Amino acid sequence: MSRNTPDSFGSITKIFHWFMAFCIVGMLTVGWVMGNVESSPTKMMLYGLHKSTGVIILLLALLRLTWRLLNPIPQLPSSLHPWHHYIAKLSPLALYTLLFLMPLSGFALSQAAGYPIKVYNLFTLPAILPKNIDLSKTAVLVHKYGAFILIGVLALHVIAALYHHFILKTNVLQRMLPSWFQHS
Repeated sequence: MSRNTPDSFGSITKIFHWFMAFCIVGMLTVGWVMGNVESSPTKMMLYGLHKSTGVIILLLALLRLTWRLLNPIPQLPSSLHPWHHYIAKLSPLALYTLLFLMPLSGFALSQAAGYPIKVYNLFTLPAILPKNIDLSKTAVLVHKYGAFILIGVLALHVIAALYHHFILKTNVLQRMLPSWFQHS
């Protein structure tokens, strides 16, 4: 089934979740590598890949948020402590904030530094920000520290899913896994 139900996430939500997870882990990895590579054609290629994928992640985040607003969110088991329910409402807010903050700060740092954003060498995004070194420096800090915060939030997200599965023995992890990965 493609739509969410009160008990499980639908296939479209699962596809968004796992594809974006793959892209985000890739972005964090490429971001770390390009920050530790000497200036070279490889580094420039990594920057281009990073920027292009950032544009895709921003578009996917918009689509995913729209899909989330149009679909019911499966409820946590009522037997869980109220703080689980509170965290379950707070964590998507943190994740969506970061899913928008990271590409937008990357966009700002590139454009304010005067660098174009070419999307997979297919087209170049229009320059909507003037060159502004102070803005670029601020955006660099937001992007850099945002990445560390994103890593922390993602780590907590994974730990919470594993905690629910292995310790609390709930179906919280199972309902986001692809059907071929679930066991009976």
